[in-house]
Amino acid sequence: MTTTPAEFMGAAPAPMNGSSPWASRYAAELRQIVTGHAVRAPRNVQKHLGPSELGSVCDRQVAGKMAGLPTTNHVADPWPSIVGTAVHAWLAEAFEAENTRRGLLRFVTETRVVPHPNHSGTADLYDAGEQAVVDHKVLGETSMTKVRASGGPPRKYVVQLLLYGLGYRRLGLPVQRVALAAYPRTAATLDGLYVWERHYSTADDELLTEVFTQTEYRKQWADALLANAAALNDVPNSPDDSECYFCPFYRPQSARDQGPGCPGTVNPKGPGQ
Repeated sequence: MTTTPAEFMGAAPAPMNGSSPWASRYAAELRQIVTGHAVRAPRNVQKHLGPSELGSVCDRQVAGKMAGLPTTNHVADPWPSIVGTAVHAWLAEAFEAENTRRGLLRFVTETRVVPHPNHSGTADLYDAGEQAVVDHKVLGETSMTKVRASGGPPRKYVVQLLLYGLGYRRLGLPVQRVALAAYPRTAATLDGLYVWERHYSTADDELLTEVFTQTEYRKQWADALLANAAALNDVPNSPDDSECYFCPFYRPQSARDQGPGCPGTVNPKGPGQ
């Protein structure tokens, strides 16, 4: 008995990402368009590092970004970032609308600040009523639990907030505190919204001085990478599961094949060693 192409395709099991072979193909095309647009987003192709990146604990990651090395991480999915970008845009509209409803300019959204001459960034929110700098984070359950359970956000988030605060202070605006507003990315309600805050103090300026010193050290490594005087894995690293997965240079296979990328567990070496 002859089987027609339509009968053959109809007997095939439905793919996991579509109800039919056509749906599966179309799902793949949709995904390609969405992810392709994500990797071309301005924040993903920018050449300079902003406040959100300077606070990373890993010298290797930051130096590699400064040098503009090719991405080797093809594991991380851009969807959480896409969702976060969309929520940020919606929140900006919400706070601007609140100003209109009140007839008062209390909230300043999406403002370019320059805490360091070579590292500017866009701050999410300044609350003039509270004299507070607020950064929106749209977090998954694991990240949200860490922020709640560990007594606060990771160092890079704290540094990011303090850099935004410094940028606003340089604009002449008072900053009494910085706050991270963590929104639950996968929950069905906003009941899990969590705010962490920190009152600005002179100790924060000392931390930023340390960050700027560290940034210059990383710039030296970046220059060495650009001059081919060092390889990426020569730069000291600080492996961390939560950071490595999203690092553009993460490639665990490099531990076995000695190929490009960072496996996340290579022993660090200092300059000249």
